[in-house]
This record gives sequence, C-alpha cells and structure tokens, in this order.
Amino acid sequence: HYTMIDWILFLSQSEREEFEAEFKQKYEREKILLTEENRKLSNELDKLTAMFERLSINNRQLEEEMRDLADKKESVAHWEAQITEIIQWVSDEKDARGYLQALASKMTEELEALRNSSLGARATDMPWKMRRFAKLDMSARLELQSALDAEIRAKQAIQDELTKVKASSISTECKLQESEKKNSDLLSEIEKLKKETEELRSEKGVKHQDSQNSFLAFLNAPTSALDQFEIDSVENFTLSNTPSRDEDIKSRLHSRSRSPSTASDIEPIEVLIFRTSAYEFIICPIQSFLMRAHQFVVKSFHIPTKCNQCTSLMVGLIRQGCTCEVCGFSCHVTCADKAPAVCPIPPEQTKGPLGIDPQKGIGTAYEGPVRVPKPAGVKKGWQRALAVVCDFKLFLYDIAEGKASQPSVVVSQVIDMRDEDFSVSSVLASDVIHANRKDIPCIFRVTASQLSASSNKCSILILADSENEKSKWVGVLNELHRILKKNKLKDRSVYVPKEAYDSTLPLIKTVQAASIIDHERIALGNEEGLFVVHVTKDEIIRVGDNKKVHQIELIPNEQLIAVISGRNRHVRLFPMAALDGRETDFYKLAETKGCQTIVSGQVRHGALTCLCVAMKRQVLCYELNQSKTRHKKIKEIQVLGNVQWMSIFNERLCVGFQSGFLKYPLHGDGNPHSLLHPDDHTLSFIAQQPTDAICAVEISNKEYLLCFSSVGVYVDCQGRRSRQQELMWPATPSSCCYNAPYLSVYSENAVDIFDVNSMEWIQTIPLKKVRPLNTEGSLNLLGLETIRLIYFKNKMAEGDELVVPETSDNSRKQMVRNMNNKRRYSFRVPEEERMQQRREMLRDPEMRNKLISNPTNFNHIAHMGPGDGIQILKDLPMNLRPQESRTMFSGSVSIPSITKSRAEPGRSMSASSGLAARSSAQNGSALRKEFSGGSYGTKRQPMASPSDGSLSSGGLDQGSDVPTRDYEREDSDSPRHSTASNSSNLSSPPSPISPHKTKSLSLESSDHMSWDT
Repeated sequence: HYTMIDWILFLSQSEREEFEAEFKQKYEREKILLTEENRKLSNELDKLTAMFERLSINNRQLEEEMRDLADKKESVAHWEAQITEIIQWVSDEKDARGYLQALASKMTEELEALRNSSLGARATDMPWKMRRFAKLDMSARLELQSALDAEIRAKQAIQDELTKVKASSISTECKLQESEKKNSDLLSEIEKLKKETEELRSEKGVKHQDSQNSFLAFLNAPTSALDQFEIDSVENFTLSNTPSRDEDIKSRLHSRSRSPSTASDIEPIEVLIFRTSAYEFIICPIQSFLMRAHQFVVKSFHIPTKCNQCTSLMVGLIRQGCTCEVCGFSCHVTCADKAPAVCPIPPEQTKGPLGIDPQKGIGTAYEGPVRVPKPAGVKKGWQRALAVVCDFKLFLYDIAEGKASQPSVVVSQVIDMRDEDFSVSSVLASDVIHANRKDIPCIFRVTASQLSASSNKCSILILADSENEKSKWVGVLNELHRILKKNKLKDRSVYVPKEAYDSTLPLIKTVQAASIIDHERIALGNEEGLFVVHVTKDEIIRVGDNKKVHQIELIPNEQLIAVISGRNRHVRLFPMAALDGRETDFYKLAETKGCQTIVSGQVRHGALTCLCVAMKRQVLCYELNQSKTRHKKIKEIQVLGNVQWMSIFNERLCVGFQSGFLKYPLHGDGNPHSLLHPDDHTLSFIAQQPTDAICAVEISNKEYLLCFSSVGVYVDCQGRRSRQQELMWPATPSSCCYNAPYLSVYSENAVDIFDVNSMEWIQTIPLKKVRPLNTEGSLNLLGLETIRLIYFKNKMAEGDELVVPETSDNSRKQMVRNMNNKRRYSFRVPEEERMQQRREMLRDPEMRNKLISNPTNFNHIAHMGPGDGIQILKDLPMNLRPQESRTMFSGSVSIPSITKSRAEPGRSMSASSGLAARSSAQNGSALRKEFSGGSYGTKRQPMASPSDGSLSSGGLDQGSDVPTRDYEREDSDSPRHSTASNSSNLSSPPSPISPHKTKSLSLESSDHMSWDT
C-alpha cells in the first residue's frame, strides 16, 4: 500500500516538475519575446526621439527664418516708405522749380512793361528794338527760302521720275508691239505648217486622229538632254552659257534633220518647236505676275544628269543634286543659290547651249553614245557606252545590252584632259587588226599617260556611230585641249604612280599588306610571312615565322611592329630590331583570335600608347609598355555592329559600323558619343538606307568627314551636319585612305583623289584593280596580268617618303623592265636555320647527289681542272663548332639568265644562271660562301614563286679555323676568281684582299629544299 502511495506521490511530483519546467520554458520564451519587443520599442522610441529632435531643430530653423523674413519685410516696408518720401521730395522740388521759373518770367515781363511805359525812356532804346525786329525778319526770310528750295528739288525729282516712266512705257509699248507682231507671224506660220501637214496627211492617207495621238504621245514622252545636243563643226562650237533662241532653234532643226525618222514623224516635232516658242510668248507675261521661290528637294538620279545651271554632270551614286518640285529645275546643291529666282522658270532659260567655261573649267561640251572594246579586247567585240566631255574630262558610262537600257550613274572610266600626254587621233587598219573593216573609219583613239601603270603611253579605242560623228568627237576634243593649253589651267594632280620594286620578285605576287619603314626599306606581308625589302640594296630579310600576314601596323614610339598573321588571325608584336635581321622573340596576344583590324595611337597626352584590336562586334584595348610581354589589357568595348573601320582621334577610339560611327573614351569611364546626331533629320537617310562605313577623317577638333559606301557627309563634334554639300563618289568605293589633306577613294577601275578641305575632286588615277596595302594609301598592289607594287609619290610633300631607284635612262621610273635587266635578291635567314640545312645536306649523300646536278649547257662554263667543284663539297667537315659570334647567312635567288664571263689565260671561271658568288673580307678572317639556286638554260625563264623555287644555303664561319685551313690547303694551287654580277647590293662586292677563295656551285631546284626551309 505504501509502495503504491509512494508511486502515486512520485508520479504527482514528476508531473509537477514537468509542469514547472514547461511553465519556466514558456515564461522564458515570453520573457525573450517581451525583451525583444521592449528593445524594438526602445529603438523606435530612440528613432522617434531623434526624429522629434530633427523636427524641432527644423522648426526652430523655420521660426528663425520666419523672424528673419519678418525683419526683412519690415525693413523693406521702411525702405519703401523712405523711397516714397524721397520721390515726394523730388516732386515738390520740381513744382517749386516750376513756380519759381514762372514767377521769374512774369516778373521779367512786368519789368519790361514798366520800362516801356516809363516816361523816362531814352532815345537809345529804339535802335535796339529795330535791330531785334530785323533779326527776326531775317530768320523768317531764311526759313521761307530753305522751304522754297526743298519744294523746287522735290518737283524736279518728280519730273525726272515722270520722264523715266514715260520712256519705259514707250519702250514697253514698242516691245509689246514687236512681240505681238512676232506672235502673229508665228501664228500665221503655224497655220501654214498646219495646212502643209494636212496636205501631207491627205497625200499619205493618215487620219487626223492618229496624228493627233502621235503628237500627244511625243509631247508626253520624256526627252533627255543627253540626246538632244549636236555640233555641226568645230567652228560652230561655242563656249558661252548664255541662252540664245535662234541658236536653240537651229540646233533643234538640225537634230530634226538628222533624225532617221519618217516624214510623218518629222512634222509633229517641227510643230512642237514652234508651238513651244509661241507658248513661251503667251505664258511669260502671266508668269511674271506669279513669281515665287523654288521648292528644292535633294534627289537621287538613276542616269547621268547634267546641272541645268552650270551644265556640268552631277556626279555621285545617290543624292547627286536637288530638283524643284514645282518646275522640275535640277541642279547641284551648290548651284541652287545661283538658279533663276522665277518659278516656274521660262523654258528658254532652262536649257542653254552646252559649253565649258575656259577660265573655271566647268561645263559640258559634248556628249553622245559610243562603243568601247569589251574587257577581253576588240577581238571579242564592242560594248555600248555613253561618253560625256565635262569639266575638261572625258567620262565613260557603261550601258547594258538592250534597247531600253539606260546608262548607269557609276563612272566606268575618267580621262583627264590636263594630262601632259593627252591626245586624240584617228586609227589605221594596222592599229586595230581585230576590228571590222567597216568600223575602222569610225574609230578614234584617246591617249594618256596614266591609263596604265607603265610610263609608256597607253590608249583607249572608241567607236563612234558614224564617220561624221567620229570627226566631231576628234574635233571637239582637240579644240578643247588647245583651249586648255592656251588658258594654262593649273594641274591639280597630287600623286604620281611609280613602281616601288621589281615586279619579278615572287614575294610581290601574294602581298596582303605593306608599310614604309624608312626611305629605303618597306615591310611586306604575304602568304609566306613578313619580309623587309631594302629597295636600294636588293636585300630581303625574313622576320618571324612562315605564317600568313594580313595587316602591318608600325608603332615607332614603342619600337614595335604589330601584325595580324596566321590562319586564326592572331595579333603578334615584333621588336623593331627584328627588321634588321636580328633574332628576337615575338609576343602573341592570345585573346585576339579572329582579329579583323588593328590600330594604334597615343593617349594621355602622349604618355601612353594604346593598341586596339577589333573582332566582329568587340574591340580589345591594350596598353603597350616595357614589361616582359610588352602589353596589358586595359579595356573591352562592345560595338553596336560588326566593326568595319576604326582609328584613334584625339585620345578617343572612333569605330565605324553599318550606317554609323561612334567615339569611345580609351581611358576612364564614359558613354560612347555618336557622330550622327539622331535629331538631325538631314542625316536620317543614312540609317534608312543601310550603307557600309568606309572611313572617317578628323578635319579639325570641331569637324569630321564620315565616308560611307554611298556618300560622304561633314558633321561637327556634336554629330550635326556642318556643310550642306556632300562628297560624291564617281564609282562604288571599295576602300578609302587618308593622307592629310587628301582622301584617296579606291574603286574597281580607278583611284579618285579629293581635297577634304575644299571638297574638290582634284585627280583620278585610272588604274584598274588597285587596292591599298597601308592606311595612308602610299603603297598599293596593282592586280593586273603582271602584279605590281605601286608607290604613290606625293608631289606636294617636301621629301620622298620612299626612295624609288631609277632603272633606266628616262627621268621617270620604268614600270616595265626589259629582258636584259638582271636583279639578284639576297635573302637573309637566321644562322641556326642555315646550319641545320647544311648539316642535313652533308649527312645525306643521296640529297647531296640530287642537289648537285649535271650541267646542261656548257656555253657559260670554263673547265676548272680536276679536284675542284664536287670534291670541295665532299670534303667539308661534318661537325662544325658553334659560332662564337652571331652572323648572318645569305643565299641568292634571282631570275635565271645567262651571265657572260671572260676567262683569263691560265685561269678558269664559273658562272651560274643569273647568280653570282662573291667573296668579301670581314676583318681579314671571314669567309662568305653562297650556293646559288637556278637552272641552266639557253632561254630566260620567269622567276617561280617562293614556295616553288629553290633556296640554297651557305655559311659564314667565324671563329672556326679548321675548315678554313682545309680550304686553303685544297685550293692552294688555284687562283682566286670572282664572277661578275649586275647586282645592286653594295654590301658584298668582290674583295681583292680577301684571304679566301670563292667557289660557285650550281644547285638544281629540289623538293627537299623549299622556300620554307
């Protein structure tokens, strides 16, 4: 029983303890919650207290401000009261002054009255009064006389005006009578012509309705100014731009008489001419009362169109000029201000006779359809073209085949008559052997000096419609050329094309980029790698590996050269020392895979050089420094579109993409700035018609020229249009280069030069398939049958950027070399590569046997005796000691040719095909051997490409005495010989004091030794 009770008590005690524990936990939780709530309330109380303090402070401040304002208001009221009092004082003073003045005048009058009425008046007062009255009378008389003179002058002026009005009315009546008489004569003539037309219709059985329809059809048919002008002879050719009705009628009648149409078609034309003239006399007086301003809008023409004001061609691809929406008057944008103020313009003023102003050289003299040879030559036939003689230039526009085809606005060829060698002449049958005999009398030839890259004159053949038409063309062109010489118009040409180097050099055929290092050296990048060509010494140095080079950028401030090379188009940095042939390391920018273009420039006022690399829509900016890798990435820019062009202007990167240009800051943060302001509606056509961005030119700090594929526009630093006139391209441009202040625009058939300041088209270099190799456009590649490296020499520059060696007796560079010209090119490669080639050749007897071929022509080889030649090659040491000092090995590659040698008695000489072996002394202990590659043959063969040609190796061994002693022992009985060479390399002539002997070994082309090795 006690156990049960104890158990019950134990249970009740445990339950009480559990209850107490739960109550304690609940109490703790509530305590914690109340504590947290108390803390929150205290925090809120603190916040409210702080807020109350702030509000109280603000309230006090507001109260203080209210008190200050009340004080100020009281002071202002006080000031206003004072000002009012001052004004009252001033008005009182004015009233007092007026009262005093009136009182003084009244007292004066009373004093005068008392004086006059006084009995004691003296006799001297009367003369004083008389004098005063006399003065008053004199002044009144003078005023009347001046008024009378003014009235007389006014009447005389009115009389003169009446006389002038009478004279003008009389002359107007006379003119009106004359015009009425002419009008009646013309009406009678029209009636007479109508009767003749009716008689002709009745004779031919033509119905009136049909003729009326044909006349209306002709009236509504658009007539082009390009098909209406004809010149009878050179004597009738006029240079006046003044409209003449008689000459206009004569020219129209002449064109009517030459028209190959029937008589029924002729009559409506004649009626149209006189009806137009009568219509002019009828509507001109009415138009004089309806004068209003033109409503010009910029328009794009789809065929060649002349300006109605200056008669010059409106050259361009789009927006060539402006047209009045009311009367259709078309002109240049610059000629709009000079247009007649009357709108609509009377018909007799819209088209004056064509001609060129001999002083300014502006205007169109002659035009017409012609035919030019097809690109494959006269043998393949002729193609249609439109020829226009305008601004002392001959323009040729291609016309597609088809009756309804119209000429394109793209100029296919431009020949400047200011050329020194310009001439026009007929041709003989021997000159055009592939032409049809019937066409020979209609063919004439235009000759100029810049139609090809050669300095020899080149001609273009033109086929006219008839022999008479050919005579007109020849006469007009010769007469214009005579006038041009007589007036001595200034030759505005800037560039003279010259061939920078011999076109037979295989490196030139695959050139992708180039750059001018100094006056004598150029860097060439092609599919084989990067090369430095010394144009005066004919020395070529390979730089770096054999990866294809796409672009070259010289960075002289950091002594670096940046190139885009390789299949993946990575950017590599080479030190300038590598251009001298030294072995240096290059630095590869790993993040630049797929690079499109690069540009360098200085920022931070010249303290930092920046290199920008464009890859599609991304531009990476690198800082060039003196660290181990020479570069450090500083910025990454995302562009709105694919980067098409970029440059650094005034420490900002200017990027061109489709229909836009943006400027990005290179250091620091900042938003890009557009060079086309979105609010300028005059530039909205660029965004509406997507066009490629070719380049931008910084004319000044406040003006830029933006060049697109269709047009060039001038904008200010805010992106708004700065000039109304736009720069027009004669043909579709492929690229642009800028060399201040001249912009070179490259197209398929020519290079056009513009002055960006005056906006003048100053020169056209008609070279086809030319593309620039550097950003300045000084080095270019001419992609004709013979690929040539062309240098544009700037005549305006003080000195030549590149010294081009003369190769003939002429004063200018001969761009086509003759067959007797022998050039040797010395290719310098690193020493280790030369030594490796030499070891491989000496280890493998089969390769050595293949390399040493049997001679095939003995005309140029003299016997040297046994033991020479091959024996020397066999006895060469297999292991050479390492070089103590770094030297250069050279091999020679040249155009194979026969070199004549003259043997002396007792001596034997050897000459390879167009290659020479030379010996030179370097400090009395150096031996230089050259193994020449080529083939013996009686005919001169063109040089093969670098990958197909052979390259032999030789060594310059310094510090190795054993091989030298072996040579001396073996050659002790043989005299020293040297082979003459027509090489311009001044660094290695035969030295008479050399202790060693030069041997020439002929090596055939081999597949084991290629350009890469």
